[in-house]
Amino acid sequence: MGMVLLTLRYFAGPDVPLYVLLTVGYTWFSSLAIIILVPADIWQTISSHHENGGISFFWSWSYWSTFLLTWAVVPLIQGFEDAGDFTVSARLKTSVHVNLVFYLILGLIGLCGLILLIMMHKG
Repeated sequence: MGMVLLTLRYFAGPDVPLYVLLTVGYTWFSSLAIIILVPADIWQTISSHHENGGISFFWSWSYWSTFLLTWAVVPLIQGFEDAGDFTVSARLKTSVHVNLVFYLILGLIGLCGLILLIMMHKG
């Protein structure tokens, strides 16, 4: 946690909003948690301690928080910061719209790729 705070303090500009600092800090922390989780998981597997509850919870927490941050939270904040609207609600609406269009295009490309794979497999 200290490494995340020191890095944020060193690299963040003075006018960065608090919600961006908190999001980036939490994102870095959950990513860097792997440095602690992997050795703890290996130790637990090797040793006679086969209580799977504790380490399993932290792996799930790390996975799902990273998943939500990657696909929902961070893109919405990026779109919100990039929006040129004058009110918070308009900026949020623009961010949601831009992200929905992006995910729709991404889904259509994925669907086309899936159809192509199915057609190639049959032939």
